[in-house]
Order: sequence, then C-alpha cells, then structure tokens
Amino acid sequence: MSNDYTELRRQLRAYHGEDIHICNNAERLAMTARGVECVKAYRDAHPSADALDLRRVVYDFMAENYLPVIFPESPFYFESGGCGGWNRTAVGQAVANLMREKLLQDKEFFKALELFQNRGLLFFACTGLFYDDRHNNSAVSHLLETGFKGIYEEALRTRELCQTARERKWLETAIHGLETVRRISQLFGEEARRKLASAENATERRFLQMIVDAAPVTPWEPPRTFYEALNLCGFFREVFPEIDGVRVNTLGRLDACLQKFYEADLAAGRLTSEEAYDLICRFLLMGDQAYNRDTEVDMVISHENEHTLTLGGCDAEGREVFNDLTRMFLKAYREQNLIYPKPFCRFSASSSQEYLRLIGDDIFGGRGVYSLLNDDCLIPALTSTGHSLEDARNYCCSGCWDLSVSSCEDNEGSNFFNLARIVETTIHYSDEQLEMCQFRPRRIDDAQSFEDVYGAIMGNTKEIFRYYLQAQHDHGDCQAFLSQSPTYSACFFDCLLKRRDFGDGGLRYYPHAVSLGAFATFLDSLLAIQTLCFEEKRCTLPELLAAVRNNWQNAEELRHCVLRTPHWGDNLPQTRELAKRIVDELAEIAETISNAHGGHYQLAMWLYREFKRWGTEMKATPDGRRAGDELSQSMNASHFRNREALTTALENYACLDLKRFAGNSVVNLCIERENFTAETIVALLRSFASLNLEMLQLNCMSSQDLEDARLHPENYQNLIVRICGFSAKFVALCPEWQQEVINRRKY
Repeated sequence: MSNDYTELRRQLRAYHGEDIHICNNAERLAMTARGVECVKAYRDAHPSADALDLRRVVYDFMAENYLPVIFPESPFYFESGGCGGWNRTAVGQAVANLMREKLLQDKEFFKALELFQNRGLLFFACTGLFYDDRHNNSAVSHLLETGFKGIYEEALRTRELCQTARERKWLETAIHGLETVRRISQLFGEEARRKLASAENATERRFLQMIVDAAPVTPWEPPRTFYEALNLCGFFREVFPEIDGVRVNTLGRLDACLQKFYEADLAAGRLTSEEAYDLICRFLLMGDQAYNRDTEVDMVISHENEHTLTLGGCDAEGREVFNDLTRMFLKAYREQNLIYPKPFCRFSASSSQEYLRLIGDDIFGGRGVYSLLNDDCLIPALTSTGHSLEDARNYCCSGCWDLSVSSCEDNEGSNFFNLARIVETTIHYSDEQLEMCQFRPRRIDDAQSFEDVYGAIMGNTKEIFRYYLQAQHDHGDCQAFLSQSPTYSACFFDCLLKRRDFGDGGLRYYPHAVSLGAFATFLDSLLAIQTLCFEEKRCTLPELLAAVRNNWQNAEELRHCVLRTPHWGDNLPQTRELAKRIVDELAEIAETISNAHGGHYQLAMWLYREFKRWGTEMKATPDGRRAGDELSQSMNASHFRNREALTTALENYACLDLKRFAGNSVVNLCIERENFTAETIVALLRSFASLNLEMLQLNCMSSQDLEDARLHPENYQNLIVRICGFSAKFVALCPEWQQEVINRRKY
C-alpha cells in the first residue's frame, strides 16, 4: 500500500488524454473503428436487419476483439477507454446511429422531429431524439446478489414463458450478450496473466495476481469480497456503453451496497481497513483522472463525464446509512482532492452529527463538490408518484441531479423547459423564428388588466409545454426501434419477467423529469408587470414594454422601480401566491399526460450551464434583466435582484408543494467563509432539511480569495466551485465564468 498515487494519476492521464469522451489509446480507437465498420457491413448486407440483429453483431465482435486495459498501479479490471457514461466512440452505440438513419427515412417521423427540434431552439434544450439517452441507471444492487450468472440462469428459465417470436428473439439476444459479458471478464484475466509473466514491480505483480484470481470468476459469479464487489460497480458502468450502447452514469449507493462485503472481509481476516481505504482511493482516481481539470472551462468545452456515486441516506427499513465506508469515501474525496465521481450525499434533519460535520468540513475548506439530497422531502415525493416506500428509500442520483432507483427504473431527465424564453418571445417576437417553430404567441401589448397579461403569457407557456410533453409521449417509443439493449435490460428486476427492453416498457417505473428552467426570471417578470402597471400604476404596460424592447436604455429610473418590486426569494405573500399558481397550473398539465411508457412526467427545477448560455442569446426581460445577462439558476432567486436574508430566501423556496417536484429541485447557494464555520454549515443543512427542500449545492468561499485567485492562480489550485451540475477548479474557469461566480449572491 502507498498513499502516494502520483504514478497511478500519471498512467490514467496519459491514457485518457484531453478529451473525456475519447481515450488516448490508438489501439483501442482502432478496435472501435473496426467494430463500427463490422456493424455497418452487416447492415448493408442485410437491409431488413433490426436493432436486435445488429446488437448480436456487436456481441460477436466484442467477444472476439475486446481489448482489456489494465493499469500497473490499479487492481481494477473494467476500463473500456471511453469514460462510461459519455463514451461517444463505443461500438455498441453504432446500432442506434445506424437505426436512426433508417428511422429518418420515415417522412412523417422526420417532419415531427424537425418541428420538435425547431421549437427546441426557442424553448427547450437537451431533449435528444424525443427521449433522453444520456442518463442511464445502474443495476448493481441486483448484480451484487446474483452476478451475471444469476441473470443468465433466470433468462434461460424465462424462455419457457415467451409468447411471441419477438419476445424469444429479444431473450435469446440477451442470453448471447450475457455470454459476451462473461468473455470480456475472462479477457481481463487473460491479459493480467500475460502481463504477470513479465512484471517485476512488486505492486504491479500483486495487483495483477488479484485480477488473475478474480476476473475468471466474478462478476460472472456474485462477488466474494469487497474488492470484487467494488470492481463490479465500475465494470457495470464501463461494459454497457461498449456492448449495448447505454450511457451508464452512476455507480450507485456504494456505502450502502458494499458494507456487508467489507465487514465479511474484516471478520475473515482478508482485509484491513487501511487496505480497503487504499482500494477506494485507487477506484475513485480511475474516475477522477479521466478528466483533465486544468482544461479551461468555456462555453463550449464540456467538463461533464456523467460519473456519479451516492452516499448516506437510509436503508429499506429507514435506518440511517452511515458506516466505515461512508467515512472512507468522504476521506478519500478530501485527501485526494477529487472532483469525480461526483459525490451525492443523502441526508435528513436527523442525520448523524459526525456525518454532516465530515461534509461540512470539506465544504468549509473550499471544495464545492458535493450535492446534498434531503431524504425528508425526496422520499415522500417519490412515493407520491407510485414508488413503493422500500424502493423510494433506495434512490440514488445520476447525471447532475436525476433521481433513480437502482435496478428498478431508468429516469429520463435531460429536459430543460425555458420559461424565460416564453416571456421573451411574447415581447420580442421575430417573424422568422416564429415561422420556423410554427408558433404564434398571444400578445400582451393591449392587455387591460394583469389577468389579461397572465392569461396570455401562461397561455403561451401552456401551449408549448403541452406540446413538448405530448410530442415525447407520441414519439418517445422510437427508442425501442433505435437501440435495443437486452443485456443491460436483463440486469434490472422486471425486464426478464416482461421479456421487454428497458426502452420498451420492461422496467418497473418510468419517471420522466421536466425542469422548469429560469423560474425566477419568469416569475419576477410577471410580478414587475403586475406591480408597476396595474397595482402601483407607476407606468403603463406599453411604457414598460418599450423600455424592455429598448434593453432598458434611457429608462434607468423605471428599471430601478422594477428592481424594488416583489421577486422570488423575498417570501412576500404576493410572490408566494403567484409562484404557487404558476406551478400548480403547469403541474396539472404534467399530471394529465403520460410519457411514452405510461409513466409519470415529474416536475423539476434545475438548469445546467444553459442559465448562462441561453441568457447570452436572449433579449431583455421585464424583471430588469438586460440582454445577454444570465437567467436565474435552478430554484434560486436571480442573483442580481436577491438581497434578502438566507432564511427568508429558503422559506420562500419552501412555499411550493415539492411533492410535485419528484424530478428534484435544486438550490445553489454561495456562502461567505467569513460568515460561517463548519458547525454553522451543519446547522444550515439541518435547517434546509427541516424546510422540506430537496437538493442543495453549496459553495463556501471568500470573495477576497476569488478576486486574488484571478491574479495569482498558482496559489489556489485546490479551490473548487460548484458551477451548476458540475464542479471545476476556479482557476480553470474562463474569465466569463469566473466573473459569474464572483457575481453570485453570497450570504
């Protein structure tokens, strides 16, 4: 064992290179290219081939050509070369790409997709081809009990239940894929044995021997040790992009799932706590070092590798999960200064003081890497949408904030609905844009009352919102045509029983989150119109609209009046009443339309970097925002307006019925280090939980340090800030992002 992981970091960075989506290994890339060509050749020779036919070609190719990657400083055997959840070069993804070409030949489908995408340019983003293909879930909680062999044997038994030729074909393909998974694991063992013959370094020999002993057995058989169980979590994430084209982006609840393996190893004398901690550090570094944290974060380059894990929370009986592994994972994040895998920490108002203090100490130290999930609110929200209590208690988080229950569901969540764009389009309408998206918004220029304004803007919002949900309902099932993933699907609890793919109705639950982006910008714009034009009558509606259309030029006095009107975060009765009215009306639409698989649309409130990217492209809005300024972020009040006390803002956010936000709602807070201690951060977390808010992303920083970091970046290499759904070194941010962080409201 060694606490110096310099050489492992060097090996990993050399392998992954600068692009988190594509490895730096020519041999691996050549293998991928051959595999894609193999699938294309089969498709060309068999024009009637469906997704299952092509998937079998992938399985056969990978069983014969898979190139295992083993690092001398790591005992883990799962690296596939494409960063799991964002592997855009995997052979397995060729199936969807080729089937998409065939689907787009359908003129009616192409017409529907074109309208969907054109409307997306104005109103929503990141929707994909009617479904979300970026946030797939893990089934390790199932596999830890059965191994892939248990799934295989269940699939063999299930053949007797097949009622159609299609069901049998899907099942036989899954069986074939499971055999491929076994072969891939064996190939890791064979590669380790080959390397062991010439290895001289003692550490390398020890790690290679561990792989030689384990890979031929597990994960085909259920894991026998903590090491094997931990490896299975990484293996699942990495193997399925390669063979099934599925972007798995969560490792699951590692402290909850692996504690029994750790305890058994300790009792048997197979492992010490120091050895377990060393394994955890090496395992986490394999995720963290896939990403070059020194690459500048600009508006184009993605620093997102969709690699997450969840800690804490409770078990199926409601007992707190806080154990030795929880402590070790948190220690590893702190001591190794990790950013990835993104840590999601579940907590509640009654969480252990030690647990919250460990998190609070790291946040206070200037490491804004944690996303904090409140069980007191999220578990009831999940049960309100049909999850059993036992399943709801087992939720984890994937992507940036997407809730999912391991082995039970696959949550679609990459859907941001831009509320502010509706206001902008209502005021600054462009005939060219509106022609493109076939939308004729109701106008407000001649409105005689606030109810007229509200009716027009909400009418526009509801029209597009309803279309958006209905379109995904009507066409979301194209996923089943595009990319059957039978081996991945078979690992979930219900797919084998139903003999259906995860994208074709095989899962237990089908939640679909849709986020209300830029909520405060939208709400504050309505409040400004209501207050100034119809209550206080400081100006007419045409006068206010003229100032907005002129980007507030020569209207500073009127803009100052706007900035004094009620706004999201002030907790005034008028603000709470209008916010709840808006949410209730949109929730009623979401609750009356089912998604493509008959599941629930779930409201959410979060926003990725679109709050800045969208804002850059948008014109002025009635809330006092100027053209090009960022929009409000997630559930937050707009930074340029909010000057209320922290408790006032949090109480305001809590006025909404968050059971209707089972898709999760995020509060992104910045606190001044001079005003807090680690103890008061813990108190803040308990207050947040008691208010029944859902998710907190917390930065603790010194404004003086941020300014100094711009001048002397060499002194602030460990200052990490939470931007939105990802964290980054402050000194790696481009000047525009640095300024955005500096401008944020700090309490």
